[in-house]
Amino acid sequence: MEIRPETQIAEVATAHPATIRVFQRHGIDFCCGGKRPLTEVCGEKGIAFESLLQDLNGAIAGSPPSQRSWQDAPLAELVAFIVDRYHQWLKDELPRLSQMMNKVLAVHGERHPDLQPIGNSFREILGEIEPHMMKEERVLFPYLTQLGNLEQKGETLPGSPFGSVRNPIGAMESDHEYLGRLLLQLREQTGNFTPPEDACNTYRGLFHGLNEMEGELHEHIHLENNVLHPRAIALEEKLQAALTA
Repeated sequence: MEIRPETQIAEVATAHPATIRVFQRHGIDFCCGGKRPLTEVCGEKGIAFESLLQDLNGAIAGSPPSQRSWQDAPLAELVAFIVDRYHQWLKDELPRLSQMMNKVLAVHGERHPDLQPIGNSFREILGEIEPHMMKEERVLFPYLTQLGNLEQKGETLPGSPFGSVRNPIGAMESDHEYLGRLLLQLREQTGNFTPPEDACNTYRGLFHGLNEMEGELHEHIHLENNVLHPRAIALEEKLQAALTA
């Protein structure tokens, strides 16, 4: 694809996943706020479009040619990838970060009172992520897998429990927007995840882990909002049209 000033951020990140690191480096929201033109965000960030374009093209040129494109992979395979890659990462990592947060708060909280709001934001993020993933895995994703399997078999849609898949997707994207605000708040509270000079190794490890968590969640949300959800809506509409034809 040709990257132009009016090209949306999400279009670039979807077509060329290697550019995600460029957007992250410049602090550009490519997931919840990804449906904005590049020129608009360049103006906000004080970045010359030509400079950003050079970075994006460099990332694209350096990406492995075998990198998987999820725009045309079977929908059921994409759902399985999200669960295996991103949901499982969170299920493994969040308990570890929780333990570190509790330890750092107990040992350093009195000397660093700014840790308390950081801990509150992290707990709020946990409270959002866990039920969100459960709703996806128990309700939305099985239906999306069914859609993908029906397409593969050339069968028609027997009926939807949602009225339209747009309804649960809208709820999931609303959760994503709120989570995005919490992540931004956490970044601001931690000074871009920069530990104080007197921080111990656990303190530093916690901030490093929070930074990694933010990156994982941004990629995760991008893949759902900008690839999985539009594909699911289009596929449901296609199967419904075939049913009434």
